[in-house]
Amino acid sequence: MSNRGLWLEGGTTFPDRSSRAVAVGLALAWALLIAARNTQPAPFTSRFECGSDPWDFLRVGELVELRSLAFLVEAHCTNAKYSPDGWIELSYGGGRVDVELRRIDIGGATYFKIVSIGGVAAP
Repeated sequence: MSNRGLWLEGGTTFPDRSSRAVAVGLALAWALLIAARNTQPAPFTSRFECGSDPWDFLRVGELVELRSLAFLVEAHCTNAKYSPDGWIELSYGGGRVDVELRRIDIGGATYFKIVSIGGVAAP
């Protein structure tokens, strides 16, 4: 009896070489298809720039507490400069992006409203 007959009957032999070659080829094709669909360009950022676009993690008109704002900015940007007059200077994409803030006191707590990002008040 041939190996193919034992394989179809549920015997203990392995499939023949051509069946194994087809299975390996299908597995490689499947792996290449998965790899081709998951390609994401690695954005170039230096360690002195924001890793994300400020428009992605800050929203114009949003009210945030000082500690929350600092956490958001420090999580995305390593070299942020805070000015006492309500501006945050960020570096992104090789250029400077200014974030304008307005201080708002609500019920004894201090919040900051994001007025503009990069001089633009709306996306």
